[in-house]
Amino acid sequence: MDGESSGETLMPKRDGSNFAEWFTGFLSRYPAAYTQVDEYIRKIMPDIQDIQNEQIGKESKHMIVRFTVNHAPLSVEFNELSDGEKCFFVCALVVAANRYYGPLFCFWDEPDNYLALSEVGFFLLSLRQSFQGSGQILVTSHNPEAIRKFSNENTFVLDRKSHLEPTLVRLLSELPIQGDLVGALIRGDIETIKKSIGLRWL
Repeated sequence: MDGESSGETLMPKRDGSNFAEWFTGFLSRYPAAYTQVDEYIRKIMPDIQDIQNEQIGKESKHMIVRFTVNHAPLSVEFNELSDGEKCFFVCALVVAANRYYGPLFCFWDEPDNYLALSEVGFFLLSLRQSFQGSGQILVTSHNPEAIRKFSNENTFVLDRKSHLEPTLVRLLSELPIQGDLVGALIRGDIETIKKSIGLRWL
């Protein structure tokens, strides 16, 4: 994600490589959404001043994020932000898009990548809350902090013995686990449970 756009879209690519086109298209179509995006980003980066999307050609734009601390300004090109900071911008747009032109289905593989441990909780809770009344979100993760942000009733455990066998999918609420899932995974209790209740690979 480099912050350069040469067009507009409301459909982000799977790898986020057209984020700038999505940002441009979304705010062009729904300018009021900027307030929600700004409010979300400000919770993570309280020193943010604004996000500029400057015209640099006939159909090209360039994103710059401006910060201010003690009246000292700093302008950072979007492509110079860290991967974790870029993830928060993606999340801000996902949350706003679900509100403005949803309901959406969002599949996010390991959204906790690139985030500090202290940021994972807020990140996932904001995603979950934004999809509670509308849309649907499906998240995969190996991160203990991310796993703990979901209840047993909406968590699936996926496991397989080898690459040659199919993946077994079970609702966490169906497994007799003592304590939380993270502790059970660390102790190796999941494998013990599968053997004791005779799970079969389908």
